[in-house]
Amino acid sequence: MFKTRIFLTGADSFTGSHILAQLLSHDSVSARLVVKSAEAAHVIWRQCQTHASSFLDAVTIADSDLLVPGVFDEALQDLSNPFSAIVHNLNVIPSDEADCLATYIRLETDAVIGFLKSVRDFAPAVTRVVIVTSLLPFARWLGDPHIDSIAVGAIGGHSRSSSVDSEHMLATSQASSNVVSDAVIAWTKQSGAHFDVAIVTAPSVYGPTVHPLENSSDLTETNRRLWNIFSNEPLGQTVSPLYGINHFSDVRDVADAAVRALFIERASNMRLVVSAGTMPSVSEIAEIIVAKFPELQSRVGIDGSPHRHEQCNDMPPDFLDTYLMATILGVTNLRSAEVTVTDTVRQMLDLQQRKAWRSITQN
Repeated sequence: MFKTRIFLTGADSFTGSHILAQLLSHDSVSARLVVKSAEAAHVIWRQCQTHASSFLDAVTIADSDLLVPGVFDEALQDLSNPFSAIVHNLNVIPSDEADCLATYIRLETDAVIGFLKSVRDFAPAVTRVVIVTSLLPFARWLGDPHIDSIAVGAIGGHSRSSSVDSEHMLATSQASSNVVSDAVIAWTKQSGAHFDVAIVTAPSVYGPTVHPLENSSDLTETNRRLWNIFSNEPLGQTVSPLYGINHFSDVRDVADAAVRALFIERASNMRLVVSAGTMPSVSEIAEIIVAKFPELQSRVGIDGSPHRHEQCNDMPPDFLDTYLMATILGVTNLRSAEVTVTDTVRQMLDLQQRKAWRSITQN
């Protein structure tokens, strides 16, 4: 049976793993995955062992090599089974080189267009490239240009959210993202590329992982805030919103939008925003957790840290309008904050219970 051949970057990332799961739910799809290490590829093979190897293969490109010109050239070549579409899900953060916001935007733009040039030169059968982005990298850089993105992902990072203007941070991050998106779309139209692009953008991304958590170190920056609300770990990350971005999307909705954008013609050269509204304050999240998991009542607390009681406008800013996402992609029922928090915390509780059981059995 003929299968649509997809090239997926960042397949081992939080959002990328959800995109992969949705792609694998389509019997008519096969994929080549770009992952950051052989270990990451091994984990995916173990998790996706029910899928025939002929439907899935992987190449390894280390994070440190992502900005090397032409690093994707060889991976994009497959003469026997050429790719027809691509999902590009890598946020390259060249923070060490960016001494100002304009430079940061230029480097981000150059990285994406550099990837598209490789697609143009080495994947002639591709007709659609979906680029998946988030506002959080821009907000992180604006909050502290010297944050090491790899370290942030590993330890949960830190936030200066309590001292930033959330509205300004959101607007500036979105404007920065728009500059990159506009440049990418313009290049695609003017370069004579044989493909078009669709850009799926989320403000920040929360939600459960595809597979059970193995360790708390696997938590994303956003999800770690939820973990810290009901655990005994340091509560620095409970300050809301993270890097000043208080709007959110559920990772499952972002993945759904990305996969739909692969196959819907009307998404051509469009920027599609996936935003479910604002993530509640810490105190409100705590109330959701206690309501859904009463057994956690004695553990939920912020140890005297200030609660953020805000009157949030129900209407999103104009630049987070989801009209195009709904009308073009048909994604109309986004998961609410309550659903996202509940599903994510349930998965975290499962991890804690498994860790507790292992401790008991080992002793």
